[in-house]
Amino acid sequence: MKKLLQELFEISCVIVGLFVGYLLIKHIWSVFDISPTGTLFFILALFSYYVWLSRNYKYGLYRLFKDIHQSNLDDIEEQQLEEQELKKV
Repeated sequence: MKKLLQELFEISCVIVGLFVGYLLIKHIWSVFDISPTGTLFFILALFSYYVWLSRNYKYGLYRLFKDIHQSNLDDIEEQQLEEQELKKV
């Protein structure tokens, strides 16, 4: 039950965070009259900031990207070892 409540809380935080981010971007865009390119840059900056701040979180995007990268490196190493074995035979 505790895990379910924790998951629901995290999901609701993400939804609220996305909504607040949307309102913030909409407000900044209206106040400063930023071009769409500037808005895209601002969204990317916020996303990068979020990824960096969540780098120590067990299920954060930073850790996810890091695990995917390591998995790809492991696959490449495995393929190289298989190719070397095939060359020896």
